[in-house]
Order: sequence, then C-alpha cells, then structure tokens
Amino acid sequence: MSPKSRGRRRDQRRPTDRRRAQRRAATSSERGDQTAAFVSQVLQAAAQLTTLTSPLEAEAFASSVAGAWWQQSGHAAYGPTLVARAQQAATPEAAALLHGLAAVAEPGLDAAARAALDDVAKHDLPAPAWATTVGRAQVRECFTVDDELGDASQVILTYSYADEPAHAVVVLVDHNLGGIAKDIWVTDAAPLVERVRATVVEDPGLLLADADPAALRPLLADAMAATDQAVEPPVSDNFPQLRALLLARVRALPDGGTRPDVPPWSEQDQHDLVAEFVSSPEAAALAEEADVRSEALEAIALELVAYGCEHDRGRPLRVSATKLEVFLLGWLPMTGLLDRGFASHMPAVLPAWVRFAARRTSLSAEALAETLTAAETFAPQFVEAYDDPDRWGPARVAVESMLADIDPERDDADEVFARRMFALPEIPGPDFDADDESSFLTVTEREHPEHAAVLSDPAADPVVDGVNVRLQAATHAAVARQLWFDDPPEVWTTAQRLLDAGYDRHDVLHALMYVLTTQIQQTVAAGAPADPDAYRAALDALPESWEKTFAHKAGD
Repeated sequence: MSPKSRGRRRDQRRPTDRRRAQRRAATSSERGDQTAAFVSQVLQAAAQLTTLTSPLEAEAFASSVAGAWWQQSGHAAYGPTLVARAQQAATPEAAALLHGLAAVAEPGLDAAARAALDDVAKHDLPAPAWATTVGRAQVRECFTVDDELGDASQVILTYSYADEPAHAVVVLVDHNLGGIAKDIWVTDAAPLVERVRATVVEDPGLLLADADPAALRPLLADAMAATDQAVEPPVSDNFPQLRALLLARVRALPDGGTRPDVPPWSEQDQHDLVAEFVSSPEAAALAEEADVRSEALEAIALELVAYGCEHDRGRPLRVSATKLEVFLLGWLPMTGLLDRGFASHMPAVLPAWVRFAARRTSLSAEALAETLTAAETFAPQFVEAYDDPDRWGPARVAVESMLADIDPERDDADEVFARRMFALPEIPGPDFDADDESSFLTVTEREHPEHAAVLSDPAADPVVDGVNVRLQAATHAAVARQLWFDDPPEVWTTAQRLLDAGYDRHDVLHALMYVLTTQIQQTVAAGAPADPDAYRAALDALPESWEKTFAHKAGD
C-alpha cells in the first residue's frame, strides 16, 4: 500500500505498527482460546471432587489445578477466568471446585473463590462431604532433618482434620541451589515419623530436631520464593501439583517466627579467613608436596570463601561433595571469577582447603573422606570445564569477548577489564567489533539518550544548547577507543588520577574529551602533524585547564 492510499484510508500508522498490533491481537486470541480450553477441561474434571470424602484429597486436586499455570507466562487469566466460569456454571462440581480453590489458591484468587461461593449458594446446591473441613487442617508436630554436610533439610509438618488420621507435608530444601524448595510430598504421618526416627538412629550423620511452627513459616516462605525466582528450577514432578497446598499451609502457620541470622562476613573477615588458611598446616603441607604459587593459593581460597559467604548462607567453611560439584562445575565456569592462570592449581589446592575446613568445623572422618573423594574427582574436571564455553553464563561470555585480544602472559586482565569498563557505559554485546570505529560510536551514543533523536537523524541540526552533539559523540567515541586500546597510555593514567582526586566518570570523560578536541583544533589550525608531547602535556594540565575553560564559559 502506498503512502497516499494509506492516507486516504485515514490509517496513519506505519505498516510495522499495524503488523505488531495484528500479532498482539492474534496472540491475545490464541491465549483466550487456550484459557477457554483449560477452563472447560478443569470444570469437566471437577466432577471427581463430588465423589471424594477426604478434605486432603480435595485440597490436592485444587492444588494441582493451580499448579497447571505455575511459571507459565501469559497464563495470569487462568485462575480468575476459572472462578468466573465456575460461578456462572453454578453446578455441584463447579461449587466443589470453588470450595477447593478457596482453601488453597493464592491470596486474591482464594477471596474471589469465596465470593463466588456466596453467589453459588443461592442455588441451594448439595455440598461435598468435605466442604466444612477443607482448608482447616490443624498443625501438630513439626520436625527438621539435617545432614552433617548441610546439603539439604527436610521439613516435616504433621496435620490433622477432625476425625481424620494425621498426615504429613514434607518439604525438601536444597541449600546447594540457593535454598530452593525442591520437592514436596504428602503421606501418612505416623509411619513416616517412625521411619525417620529409625533412620536417624542408624545414621549419625543425620540430625532430627523439633521445630517451632512459627519459625518454619519464614523459612518455608523463603524457600518457596527462591524456587519461584529461579530459572527452570530442578523441582520434582510432585512440586507443581502440591505447591499451592503447601503455600496455603505456610500462610496458616502461626506468626512470630524470625528468620535465622546469616553470619555477617565483611571483606576483611573473608581476607582474614584466607590468610588463616594460607598459614595453616594443611597449606604448609601443600607447599611441600606441590609447586603451587602463593597467589594461586590465595585466589582459589578467596573464591571458595566468597562463594560460601554469598551463596551458602554465610557458611564459607561448609564443604560437601555436592557443594564442591556445584561450585567447580557450575558456578566458577559460569562466572569466570577465577584468574585463568590459577585454574590448573585447583586439583592441588582444593583437598588442602577441604582438610582445613573439616578441621575448623569438626567434620566427622566419614564425611571428610566422602568430601575428599569428591574434591579429587571434580577438581581435575574443573580444569577442563573452566574453559568450556558451553558452561559460561551471559556475563562471562561478554567479559571474555572484551578480553579476547589480551596476552595472559603480558597483560593484567583485571586492569584491562577495569579500563575497558570505564571506557564504555556497558559491557558490549556480541555485535561489537573493536576494530570498527563505528562500534564505539554506536555504544557511546547510547550513553546520551537525550540526544537520540538528533544523533539518529543526519538531517537534524546537530547543535543543542550551543553544543554540537554529533561532534561531542564522535569525540566521546574517540576517547573510548583510546582507553580500550590503551593508546596512548597517558589517557588512562590521567583518568585514574582524576578518579583518585574525586571526579566521577562523567566529568573525567568530559575532561579527556576537552583535551582531545583542543589538540585536534590546534593541530588543524597549525597545519602541522599531531604533537604527542603537546598531547601529554595537555593531559598533565588536567583538571585545572578544563575547569578554568568551563568556568570562563559559564561566566560568559
């Protein structure tokens, strides 16, 4: 369609806008069809609810319905639509479904289900046998089962309804995966508790403890929130089906519980623990047995400590086979935090750290042996895994691309990274090409969104408030390129000097841009080649020369 014919039809949108609108309408229609199909299936299946006699089974059914849309994007309408359709249907099975959702659905949806029930009650429908007790289980005894290595906790909550045998809701919390709730199951309480007590007696590495229901409320709420926030969490098949039931039970636990304190570890505390390890008998023995550089010893220990403080609830000295596997084959390759030059020392350093940590935490001989076996297995695998791009996270991929051209034997990776991160406002994407000057311009222009309209339109007047913003962007890109390649090195030296003097990044860049612009203007005016000595002298004159010039302009 030509521009003229589009105008005659009074459609002022661009073709791309119209296509987007059509796609949104199509997507909305597809979601509406999916929601309608889901609601119809659930209402048909709800006939099962009228045959049940157990309130627990009814809660589990309603929980499985809610689990069908957990972590599904674009399914926010499922619950409200289901409640509205059940209210409209006003059948015994629809009423039974509303009873179940009122008991276990998330806040807001449960209230909507109760309001719909009040309306459905006008039809004088027969209530299911469990209607008066559903959602009213009373919490009884609660326990936690922890293993010596601290990998996971089982939380056992026992409940009873009136005239019903007690049942247990069991939650597995995985501390190696950020404290997520990983599994949920429901079973008869009496035989479960009996089995657990017998298992703990036989296994000295397990600890069974009574738990205060109020204390379990924040613990389980945090574990469930961690699962919800995780990307594709490795939960059991039961988890989605019983998630809503557990959350309803957690909300019904007594108030007053407090979250356990996470031990504070300052940066100095972490360095002190590393120093203790370096001077420990375990490290001394390592120095005699293997040729390990002291820098590698400290660097590896620091990553182990930092990981434990930040991702293991402030427990840098906790060691276990699973924790080491996650750290060595997951976390470190994903993040790339360890200097690549130290990776080859991991097989020698890690067993020493395990022995040191085991001594400090009084780990049993059996647990130490198990963890050492894991260390001796995973550490050699780590050396290869650390350079496997398939294990890298997006941030590491970007950082590695920034440092791809450096020589590890000659260049300080940390210094290069700091300089290049200062040069650009963001970690460049995969399309960034440092050999293409336009790439610097593209990235630095994004630092000036207020000038985006002018910079993107070659026909626009480039002067804004007396400043040629197109020239300013080009100068910014040129300074960024100098910093990226450290050419001349005096530019970065000057930037560091100004930063140390208290200037922020914005002002430092503008001071450097001022010097570069001035030097170019003087060179052009003189019709002579660029003078590197004059450039270095102008950099040395910062910040006074820049401040004096702009103070003078402000006075004008």
